[in-house]
Amino acid sequence: MMRMVTVALGAVLALALIAAAPTHAQSDRELDLRVQEITEQLRCPTCQGLSVRDSEAAFSRQMAQKVRRMLSEGQSEEQIKAYFVSRYGEWILRAPKKEGLGLVLWLAPGVALVAVGGLVLYRVRRTGRDRETAARNVREQQLSDAQRERIRKDLRRFEEGE
Repeated sequence: MMRMVTVALGAVLALALIAAAPTHAQSDRELDLRVQEITEQLRCPTCQGLSVRDSEAAFSRQMAQKVRRMLSEGQSEEQIKAYFVSRYGEWILRAPKKEGLGLVLWLAPGVALVAVGGLVLYRVRRTGRDRETAARNVREQQLSDAQRERIRKDLRRFEEGE
């Protein structure tokens, strides 16, 4: 009887471990994804053109490990980014914040696009008006019959005078 209880307890324990294993693996995958998301937003201090996630520099690997530890300790993404900003300054973030000067950086491309579009539209309309004005001037400059007759007389006198 005791042996059956021991076997049953062993089976229950084995099932519990099997059931817990995927949860642990799942949480590791979730942690890896969160580390990747955060390290994608941080600039590598060594490479500066790459994110911490994409960099192979030893310093970037240390930063990624720090992010992993901070996430494991329960810190939020904003707390982690604030930690790195306090250490390295705003430039450590690959995307500027959407406030203050960072807001200007976010809005500048849109404003430039609207301005260029307005300039192109202005030039197209102006060119059309210039063509209409030129055509009207040509029509207005056409010679009357009297003017044509006078030119013919002047040309005949010129040719006879040679």
